[in-house]
Amino acid sequence: MIYKQSVYGTQKLFGEVYLAGQKIGFKEWSVDLCAFDEADNFDVTAPWNVGGNGILASNAKASTTLISGKDIPVQIKIGDRELINGIVDEPDWDFTDEEKVMISGRGKIGRLIDREIPRNIKNRTASSVANEIFAYHKLKAKVTATSRKIGSYSEDSQTANTKMNDWELLNWLAEWEGFVVRVKGNEGFFGPLDQIPELKLAPIPFTYGKDCEVRSIKRHMSGARDIIVEGRSYYKGRTIIEYYPRTPKENKKGASNDESETALIKRYTLTGLSQEQVRLRIRSIYRELTKCDITGEIFTPRYVDLDTDRRIALYGVGLGLSQIYYVTRVRYSETLEDGITTTISFGNKMKEVG
Repeated sequence: MIYKQSVYGTQKLFGEVYLAGQKIGFKEWSVDLCAFDEADNFDVTAPWNVGGNGILASNAKASTTLISGKDIPVQIKIGDRELINGIVDEPDWDFTDEEKVMISGRGKIGRLIDREIPRNIKNRTASSVANEIFAYHKLKAKVTATSRKIGSYSEDSQTANTKMNDWELLNWLAEWEGFVVRVKGNEGFFGPLDQIPELKLAPIPFTYGKDCEVRSIKRHMSGARDIIVEGRSYYKGRTIIEYYPRTPKENKKGASNDESETALIKRYTLTGLSQEQVRLRIRSIYRELTKCDITGEIFTPRYVDLDTDRRIALYGVGLGLSQIYYVTRVRYSETLEDGITTTISFGNKMKEVG
């Protein structure tokens, strides 16, 4: 529960929704800004007019844009900030109580995921491929230059053409280079973790009971248990087994019963990977499993200007829980009754690779 709400009554911000370049009226909307390998997404509920004219109407004379259009663009803005610039995935009409349409879709990452484009990569650098991908998808690129040829990564990367979609390819290249990938709005980032712009900004403070509701905080099993990742691969006629961050005690020669392993062992079959690739992959899996020992969600009935990767400082929930967290998801919502609200998901660790 929030005890002090004096600043919220004076808030004058309103969202604007554009469908195929036209500003439309709405009943409600929401935008999810996601970190890592998820696509930003939106939902809009708008009034529909059967027998009328315009982009939010249908009649017997003209086909509506939501039926006949392809790659229909949607923009949602608050003031000068564009929250999302995406395309419609699904319109869903409802005529039960009143005429309305629910429009859902994704941001730019959705296009990278949907489209698998053959790219010749063997004799190129990761940064040149990243620049090409961002340019193809009309994203403003912020790419750190690399010098290694992709074909030199390992024997398995000698192939000339990829069999991955553009999002998978970007993250595969980032993993080899020790980089991260982010796509936010109309910008694409490919570079070192410490160069992400949001990480350079000061944490935004929130105090439980004063300016936010704490909806949940959870300590995951990865935080309460020691974890070992085991990777197995069959490569060039032999079986490869690797462990990270250490070999289980029961696998060491001469281990006594007192030395039996108590860690949680996660086993993965990674078919066709070389030993070097298995080692790299299980390190990435380990980071994934342990990236957020503590996660949670807070809610505030106002607009907060922030993005994923930004840090927040949570106060008022006790020693150990009151600390600095990384934002993993931001949900903005607006209804005619409640105005704009912000829901923030967070974790205490930063994920390095998408």
